[in-house]
Amino acid sequence: MKILTQLIIAGLGTGDFELVTPKAINIALNADMILVPRSKKSEKGLAETILSHYVHDREITALYFPMTRDENERDKIILSQLENIRSKIEQSHSIFFPVIGDSSLYSTGAYLLSAMKKIIPDVKATLIPGISAHSVAASCAGRFMAMSDEIFTIIPGTASPEKILSALKNSDSAAIYKPTAVKSLRELVIASGFSQIIRVDYAGIPEREKITEGITALDDVSEYLSVILLRR
Repeated sequence: MKILTQLIIAGLGTGDFELVTPKAINIALNADMILVPRSKKSEKGLAETILSHYVHDREITALYFPMTRDENERDKIILSQLENIRSKIEQSHSIFFPVIGDSSLYSTGAYLLSAMKKIIPDVKATLIPGISAHSVAASCAGRFMAMSDEIFTIIPGTASPEKILSALKNSDSAAIYKPTAVKSLRELVIASGFSQIIRVDYAGIPEREKITEGITALDDVSEYLSVILLRR
C-alpha cells in the first residue's frame, strides 16, 4: 500500500520558548521524521535550537539551506540532500519541519516542499502557524502597529530600493525584515516621512534582545535577526 506523505511546516516563533504553540510541539513529538533547516552545515539554526528545547531522544536530520539568491543552486543543494535520505522519506507518513517566525511568511518550508515534490509528487503540505517576527518585535517595544483603517505593510529588505520606497510611501506603518540587506536604509525611511522608528534586534530572545528608537535605529544595522518598525 502506498504511503501518503505529509510535510508539516510549523512556525516556532522567534526564540522565546514560551511563545511556541503546544500544537506544533505535539505534532513534532508524534511525527515519523523530523527535518530541520541550517544556514551553516555544522551549526544549529534557531528553529532547531527552539525545537531541541522540547523534543529529546528523537532522530533529527539537518538540511543545509544556503544563503544565496541563486534559486537554481539552492534548489539543487536541497534536492541532493533529500535524495540521500529518500528511502526514509518514502517510508514516512508525517515529516515535521520547523521554521522561525510563521510558517507562511518568508518560509524556508516553501523551498523544501518544492524540492520534495520532485521525489514525492503527491506530498501533502500542512502549515502550522507561528508568531511572526514583527509581532514579537512590536510586543517587545510595547507598540501597536496598526489601528482602524491604517495600512500595515511587511517589507523584505532584499527588495529593490524603488519597491521599498513605494511600499513605505503607501503605508501608515511598516515592518522591514532583513534590514541589513537594504541599501540606503536611512535615506529611504527619511524620504518616507515616518515619525516613529524602532529597531528590535533578536526579538523574543531575552538575553540578546535590544531595542533602539529614533533615527539612530537606522544606523549600524548589522544584526541579521533585526526588524525595523515604522509608524506615522
